[in-house]
Formats: sequence, C-alpha cells, structure tokens
Amino acid sequence: MNEMPDAPKVCVVLVNWNGAEFTIPCIESIAESDYPNFQVVVVDNGSADNSPARITQRFPDLELLRQPANLGVSQARNLGIARAAELGSDYVLILDNDTTVDRSLISHLVATAKPHDDAVAVGPKIYYLHDPKRLWFAYGRLSLWTGFYFNPVYNSVDRGQFEQVMEMDAASTCCLLIPMGIVKVVGGFDPDFTRNEDVDWSLRCRRAGFKLLYCPQGRVWHFLGGSSRKQPAASIRYLLTRNQLWTLRKVGRPWHLLSILCLYPVHCCWRLLKMGLRRQWDCMWAELRGAKDGFVASIPPVDTHRGTLSPQK
Repeated sequence: MNEMPDAPKVCVVLVNWNGAEFTIPCIESIAESDYPNFQVVVVDNGSADNSPARITQRFPDLELLRQPANLGVSQARNLGIARAAELGSDYVLILDNDTTVDRSLISHLVATAKPHDDAVAVGPKIYYLHDPKRLWFAYGRLSLWTGFYFNPVYNSVDRGQFEQVMEMDAASTCCLLIPMGIVKVVGGFDPDFTRNEDVDWSLRCRRAGFKLLYCPQGRVWHFLGGSSRKQPAASIRYLLTRNQLWTLRKVGRPWHLLSILCLYPVHCCWRLLKMGLRRQWDCMWAELRGAKDGFVASIPPVDTHRGTLSPQK
C-alpha cells in the first residue's frame, strides 16, 4: 500500500472466513498506519458468504488469495507467509482479522525488532475491543513442569504497569511480527494445530535460537472470539485441550511429562466442574476426548511447510 525504499517491507497477513464485518474495519485501521512500507494480503479461507466480494469492493487494489475450502487457520497463514516471501517482504505481520490496530503499531514493532538483527519476533499489547483499556494479552509464560500456560496481564486494566520491553516464553498470533529470516529457519505454523498453534510455533522458534519480545508501545484491540464465533464451543474446547497436551509432549522431557501426568487430572477435574456448573455438557465431553487424544493419540510429524504452495488468487 505504502512504499519507501529505506524502510523494511512488511506484509500484513489476514485470514478471512465469512467475516467481512471484521476484516474490512481491520484493513481500514491498517490503512491509517504511519509506517511507510507495507502491504496487506488477505487469505480467504473458503468463505461461503459474500465476504470476498465485499472486501474487494471496498479495497479494489487489495491482494485477496481465495481458497476453495477452509484449510484451517494455520495453513491459511502459511499461504500468506509464502506470498509475503514472493513479494520480497522483510517481515510478515500475522494479524487476526477481528482486530483494529493503532496507527503506530507497525512502526513500533519494526523498531523493536531491528536492533536485534531481526533475530526476534515481536508482539504488542492486545486489549479488548469492547473495553479498550483492559488487556487481553501482552506476554505469555509457560511451565513445562505443570503444563500451565500463563497470561500474566489477563483482564488487567492498563495503568502503565506493563511498560518494559521483555522476553516472553510464548507469543500470541493474534498479532505477531516475524522477520522472514526466522521463517526460513523455523518454518510456518503446524497445519495440524488449529488451536495452540502460536504456543507450538513459539517453542519451535525459541528452540531454533531466536527470541520473542514484548513491545509495550504497540497496541491492538481485539474483538475476542469474533473470528471463531461460528465454530462450536465444544470443538474449540477439544482442540485447545488436545493441542496443549500435544505441544507439551513434543517439547517436554520425560520428567516434565511425568509431572504433567500427575497434575493434569486435578486441572481437568477443575475444568469439568466449571463446565458442569455452566451446564456445558458438550464441552465436558470434548474436554475428556481432548485429554484422551492429547495423551495417547499419535502426533502427526511436523510439516510446517504443508499448505505453502503457490497461493490461489
């Protein structure tokens, strides 16, 4: 959209699935960016409504990669990353389509990445769209001993208490700036992970010797659940539970897995109790199925480039 030779090129990748009402405002907010060299690529993930037509009508010059079916968010993002590489991008900005961004977001993220010789991926503060001072995510912590993933800022009102740039254990792909040099080494997102794909990618990134940084100056507002509102809650619960355990099995040492095996039943019972109190019977069953498959089902071999064939326009 905007170009300047001395600024690294950023390709913003959005995935749309029957969600023009979110994708269009998201692109509008990106279009107001003060960063001088970026391009937006939207991967339409087999939408069955008129959202692709609505998006192209609003943005005639936008690059929209239409897929014949819903490939899952990880494969769709991989297609966007592949296109970013074809376009000669220096960075790819993975962004959920149900967000709006601060006009200085890209500038702050790039400024944080550059001094580290582009060996870091960078994420911003992410607020609730309906409560714009309340934080949903900033930086993630992960304990391999307990299997717990921590979001320390969750639901906190931002009063300036989270203003320090810091390294994090896991990032959120709601918004994450990734140098293409890291993509070449780490690859894309595991297509078998529709949920927890960001934690899985974060751990692979760190194992490859790169870092994840939190940039407090970057700001994004998220319509939580907007991009997945049409997916059944039980399906989401199953994938979250199974993929959390798969991730831990992939990266944990035997002593970590033994600890998790002892602690997980307590955690599972607590989840089941909360779901039972809410009468979420289908989610309770999904939790149990996810736990079973998470512990005993075979994990597909990691093929991080599956889905990165030439995008269909």
